[in-house]
Amino acid sequence: MVDNKVIDYTFEFVDTYIPQWFETGTKGPLFIYVSGPQGSGKTFTSQKLYEHLVSQYGEEKNIALASIDDFYLTHEAQISLNSQYPNNKLLQGRGLPGTHDMSLLNSCLRSILQSESNGEDKDTVLLPRYDKSKFNGEGDRSEEVARVKLPVDIFILEGWFLGFNPILGNLGEEVETMVEGDMIDVNAKLFMYGDLMWKNPEIHSLGIVFDTDDINNVYEWRLEQEHRSIELNGSGMTNEKVKLFVDKYFPCYQLYYEALVRSENLGSIATLTLGIDLNRNTYSTKTRSIE
Repeated sequence: MVDNKVIDYTFEFVDTYIPQWFETGTKGPLFIYVSGPQGSGKTFTSQKLYEHLVSQYGEEKNIALASIDDFYLTHEAQISLNSQYPNNKLLQGRGLPGTHDMSLLNSCLRSILQSESNGEDKDTVLLPRYDKSKFNGEGDRSEEVARVKLPVDIFILEGWFLGFNPILGNLGEEVETMVEGDMIDVNAKLFMYGDLMWKNPEIHSLGIVFDTDDINNVYEWRLEQEHRSIELNGSGMTNEKVKLFVDKYFPCYQLYYEALVRSENLGSIATLTLGIDLNRNTYSTKTRSIE
């Protein structure tokens, strides 16, 4: 469970900076990026944040929430990617940078920024949803979409690698030789994500970053999630399979996560960094204002 203080600090942060943002009279939406390792509580916190902002501004502002996971490639497109990179195990199946539909992501962001519909209804923007249960867990884009009224005033986007910036040159000794070649492809694809989102000069944003005291906590958090799923659904991955699952993501954490936390600049306006331990209890908070 997420520490209640995480929610309190998050609400305090946005309740300080969102009114200031609207007071500037700047046209266009305010983005809120929520980034944290898998299992750290970013999805739960993002949902609570969405509910909080709807209660605060719902009658006068349009608020949207999405996950970077919603923009995964369709199952068919992922199979095509698998064939394109047959020797890169990091791009086999969804998950890492390079396995998302960048055209769709760009289209949705452009619709939000320009307040132009991407569907038949001129008053709404359509945001995709992804169903991870399809194709026996391989996943596919859901037929359902989220319809958000235009103009979007606040857009919350959460994801485990938001704010990760690619490395120029040698990837370093952190990455094992056996996956270094695979990570070269992932690192190259990561440029597109930053240019579209957290490094995009058109986007004004707040950032919320979960800083765990030990990145290896991800293994324990993912185990907790899987055990909970087994209790609810009667099936799930074994502990060994969970470890192998997290192993696939770990090179990204090794290369980019610490730099993100240290930078404190996920948001172009301000960034809140929440230090959390294995039990997701808050042990530190830092706020850095950029503008």
